[in-house]
Amino acid sequence: MLIALAVLALLLLVGVGAVFADRSLSALAERRASEVLSQPFANPATVRVIGRPFVTQALRGRYREVHVAGGGLSIGEMTGATLDARLHTVYLPARDLLRHRVGEITCDRVAGHVVLPFGELARVAPIPGLELTLVGERLMASAALPIPGFSQLARVNGQAVWTVGNGGALWLRVRGISVAGISVPGIVLNQLLPALDVPVTLPELPWGLRIDDLRPTAEGLVVTGSADAPVFRSFPGGRPRQVDELWSQ
Repeated sequence: MLIALAVLALLLLVGVGAVFADRSLSALAERRASEVLSQPFANPATVRVIGRPFVTQALRGRYREVHVAGGGLSIGEMTGATLDARLHTVYLPARDLLRHRVGEITCDRVAGHVVLPFGELARVAPIPGLELTLVGERLMASAALPIPGFSQLARVNGQAVWTVGNGGALWLRVRGISVAGISVPGIVLNQLLPALDVPVTLPELPWGLRIDDLRPTAEGLVVTGSADAPVFRSFPGGRPRQVDELWSQ
């Protein structure tokens, strides 16, 4: 009986130790990965290693999935964007995991989405006085334009449709337009369409993501993208100050 209890106690200790080691290694990997993957963000990104047990993944230096999320992104002239992504089959050798600093991380594929605030999109779009508002599931646009035959600017309204143009640029088209407070013939409305059909320059997305889909939501325009075999490198001058502060707490 005593021997059985001793064996059971030993097994429990081994189990607890394994769980503790698993959690400790997981936290270390997330910390090391954050030092590299936080580069596009204004503040340290939230990094989570998905899947258990963790120790076997760490020993192989290959992780099934890593979730990364953060805000404060700058996309060209636009600020306040967010990024939520999942990295699949991530490579971080055990020897690099135990070092003070990781030089780079690679993975087989990354897929995620960037959310661009409507206010920032309206600001950089070449349409004067553009405003974008989500009404139900429809994104509506409003702009101040000169109307042929009228002596002053008028507010033009319609549905905003975002598409991906050549070279990955965004293209904004406003359809079903009307002029607030003024009855305007259809032939005049058609003359306004070229001014409401414009490209919006979108610099390269973080991590080389290619645009796969666009979808308006309450948070902003969701740009879904993916990339194959990206390489994530650490900051040229070391970790950003915010990351150092985060891990020193």
